[in-house]
This record gives sequence, C-alpha cells and structure tokens, in this order.
Amino acid sequence: MSTYKYQPDYLFKRVLLIALLLISPALANAQTTHEVQVLDPRRFEPNDLTIEVGDTVKWVNASGGANHDVRADDGSFQSPTSSSFEFSMTFNSIEEILYHCSVHSCPAPCSAQNGIVRVVETMASAEVSVDSFSVADGIYATGDEVSVNAVLQNNGDAGSGSFNIDFYASSDTDITTGDSLIGTSNIANIGAGASLNVDEIVSLPESLPSGDYFIGAIIDLVDADSGNDSNVDATEVFIFAEFVINAGLNDAWFNPITDGQGFFITVFPDLGLVSMAWFTYDTELPPDEATANLGDPGHRWLTALGTVDGDMSEMGVSIASGGLFDTATEIDRMDDGTIVLQFSNCNEGTATYDIPSIDAQGVVPIERIALDNKGLCEALLKEALQ
Repeated sequence: MSTYKYQPDYLFKRVLLIALLLISPALANAQTTHEVQVLDPRRFEPNDLTIEVGDTVKWVNASGGANHDVRADDGSFQSPTSSSFEFSMTFNSIEEILYHCSVHSCPAPCSAQNGIVRVVETMASAEVSVDSFSVADGIYATGDEVSVNAVLQNNGDAGSGSFNIDFYASSDTDITTGDSLIGTSNIANIGAGASLNVDEIVSLPESLPSGDYFIGAIIDLVDADSGNDSNVDATEVFIFAEFVINAGLNDAWFNPITDGQGFFITVFPDLGLVSMAWFTYDTELPPDEATANLGDPGHRWLTALGTVDGDMSEMGVSIASGGLFDTATEIDRMDDGTIVLQFSNCNEGTATYDIPSIDAQGVVPIERIALDNKGLCEALLKEALQ
C-alpha cells in the first residue's frame, strides 16, 4: 500500500498554472499602449482617442505641478488626485468611455477638461518584410541593365494591397530613400501569410558617378513594423560612368558570327598606345584553282596602332606586303584608312573600320575568346577610376 506524500511545491505549481490560465486572455489581447498627457491649461492631449480591444491607455500628469486626476464619467475607474501621476487602464471590450478631471470638470455635458476613449474591434493588418535581396555580381556601366531579386513575406493577418518596392544604389549598406533610385516595381497584393519572389531588371542611371555601390530595396507599405521594410545585398558592385582602356584588355578577340577570324589586341599603358592585328580574308573568295604555299590564298591580315583616349583609340591601318615566310626580306607597308577601337566594358567592344583602298566601311562587334584576363581588366579599371 502506497501513501501519498504532501508536496507543497507541487501544489504551488498547480495554483500558478491555474492563475496563468485565468489571466492569459487579457495577456493575449494586450497590444499597444497609448499615452494621454494631462496638461495646463486644463486639457487632455489627445482628448479624443481611438484604440483597439486589448490596448492600454496611460494618463500622465505633465502639467508641471498642478493637481489633476482622471475619472470615468460612469465611475468605472479613477486615478489618484496628484500633481504628478501615471495611471493606466487596459480596455478589453468594444465601448466608448467618457472621462474627466474631477478637480476642474464634471461628467458630460461638462467640457472644461473632458475626454473620450473609443475602443474598436482589433483590425486585421498586413506586416510585410523584405526577407532577402540579391543582385547579380559584377562590374556595370551606367545605363546597363542589372538583375535584382527580392523575397517579400507577409507575416500579418490581412492582405497587403498594392504597394511599391523601390531599388536603390547606396554608398553603404544602410539603404534609405535618400540614396540613388534605380528602379521601381509595383506589387498588386501579397495575401496574409504568403510570400512573393520578385525578379526585376533595373537600369543604372547615367548620372551615377563611378564607384563601389551596395544595391538594396525598400517597400513603401505602411505596416506594423517599419524595421524590416528594407534589405540589401552585402556584396559591393562597381559601377563606372566611362570605361578606360587598360592592359587587362590584352587578349584574343572575335565576332562569333565570323568565327575563324579575329583580333589580337595589346595595350601599352606606359606608352599610351594600343596595337591591333586583324586576321581576316579577302572580300571575295579566290578562284578554285588558286593555291598558296601556306594557308588559305584568300587569307589577309592588317595591323593598326593608335593612342589611348579614354574608352577608345583611333588607329591608323597599315597593310604589309613583299615578305616571305621566315625569311629576312624588305617589307612594304602602306597606310590604308582607320580603325576606331572602342570598349563598353571589359568584355565587349567594337571595331569601326574605314579602308579606302577597297571602299569598305563597317562596324565589327567584338568580345573575348577567353575570360582569363577579364578580372585583371576590372581591377585595373577600378584602380583608374577611384
């Protein structure tokens, strides 16, 4: 036979649990505390206050030393009468409470120092956060299009309705509306508890000065928590207003449409010069019976040399002739037109040619054959512009 041993600690825990269960509805409804100041000349500020069920009103005597109090017209509550007090009431039902200062007024229709608290049903509301934000890493020119992504989450109990998400370029990770606006997207609605993935293409303004930037976003929705309305990609991107030719462009370049011909480009930064060799073909195919000891009989090559001028170089074209393979012979060179070499970034450019001897003009878009030197080009570009 077992005997029950009295355990005071167990009984205390039971009583505490029951007490918590009894008061938990009031705790669940407690939401916001609103302050009403008691002031002189004799008034409440604000004297007409609308709150939600579960909210608390705190009256503070801020009159500077005069005796006041707060008394419900129906007598349901009363503060101390004092020159300095704080008095709070939590309202858990929908009602309208008239109150007054019994020292200087009386219940309505008196109006010398009277107020009203209007308690309304708790409203459902949206609470949208920018959970994450990212931008495609890289170096960009002003005017370039940039891919950005944001994940938005509605943690509230109501749909968000329409709002905008604005994208900014900032000198630091603190994204504000004072930063450079680079794009806007309208969001029609995010349902309660739902999330939305936002993928956008934004254009970098031409007015941005060269430099390192953090790209981020801010939503303009007014909701319960403004502290999570923005986010940023913590990785810097470099944005340049004008490209500068540098030794990182030294490489083999081509136009994919005319694969099998292309350019060797070499920059001499100390001399301020750019040289280019263009390996190409005749403007017309040679006859079938034409032969050559080495390579295609229609194969041609040009060389050009020019000075560096920012993102471009105007180069004089030189055509060599009279030589033999691996033989010391006198070479004839003839100047024949110009090639304007211009780069928009470290991987793209154009070669605009004008060759009078064959009455040929045109523009060749060029890109690197391999990307090994792209990183060097970007590093040298940042060094030149910062």
